[in-house]
Amino acid sequence: MTGRTVLVTGASGVVGTALLPALAGYDVVAAGYRRLPAGSDRVVRLDVNAPLLGLDPAAYQRLCDEVDVVVHSAAIVNFSADQSEVDRVNIEGLGRVIELAAEAGALLVHVSTAYTSRYGKAGGGDRLGSTKLAPRTDEYVASKWLGEQMVRDSGIDAVIVRPAIVTGDSRTGQIRQNQAVHLLAEYLLTGKLPFLPANPGTYLDLVPQDLVAQGVRAVLDAGLRKGELWLTVGPAAVPVERYLELVVEEGRSAGMSVPPVRLADPSIVDRLVRPAFEDVVSKEDLARLDSVVAVCGLVIIPDLLPTSFGEIPGGPQPLTTGEVEAAWRVALRRLIRDLR
Repeated sequence: MTGRTVLVTGASGVVGTALLPALAGYDVVAAGYRRLPAGSDRVVRLDVNAPLLGLDPAAYQRLCDEVDVVVHSAAIVNFSADQSEVDRVNIEGLGRVIELAAEAGALLVHVSTAYTSRYGKAGGGDRLGSTKLAPRTDEYVASKWLGEQMVRDSGIDAVIVRPAIVTGDSRTGQIRQNQAVHLLAEYLLTGKLPFLPANPGTYLDLVPQDLVAQGVRAVLDAGLRKGELWLTVGPAAVPVERYLELVVEEGRSAGMSVPPVRLADPSIVDRLVRPAFEDVVSKEDLARLDSVVAVCGLVIIPDLLPTSFGEIPGGPQPLTTGEVEAAWRVALRRLIRDLR
């Protein structure tokens, strides 16, 4: 069902840049703020922190009059961001986007995160207050969880989509900005991380960005007006042990001297590593360690996530384990090229 006008917020972000080419046939209005999206015929600067999204009343009304669908992918995903900044964008900003969709009578496709399933479980907030750069994964997850509640309570037509860890394009590995899982791989490849704080038998749900975009496109094509969908690889998630093997294999096949890496119980960082080294290790190194522990506590999951692939009419089929590993290998090869 093309021919409708679709407003994409966060169009210059990871999901947004993957989504724009996937919406061919729709009349797309690509919205950004600090960094305007490139390669789009219609671009608008929107500020989710401002009344009327930073537009004058006439321009705001024109946008409401023409928009049929709002795909809201603008969000702060930076785990080191201040809580007030996270709340301004992920909660208050979402409220303004909901108001726009309500005024326009438009469908809202809200891009949340699969890690709302970790709400209250991930850890990584108060414990990490000792370092300025320490991430606050709890605050990010809480903001997305509360955002979903706002969407449900709004009464408007809305579909919530929950991507897991968005990797690069499954064919090229290209991604607008490396994600936490790429940073972990970089630390492992370069010897900055001798162990991965994770327990055996846990998983990483690595979903290529083009599959996420295809899932959102399918929502629009099918004319869905309600629902909550998981854009994940589900049962094809990569065991953490296999994740390590793939990083080491790709690094060594590219000629890198990748040191052996092992898993370590995350609790040893607090119990043993920090007490032993905090007097001799720089604050930056401790911040890196805290970042790794917090991020791993969020994205390395003890249980498989559900997936809606195969259930969205016209959408992507579930990925096999081999397809997920192949896509991650492609992402690793791009990362290794960029490191050289």
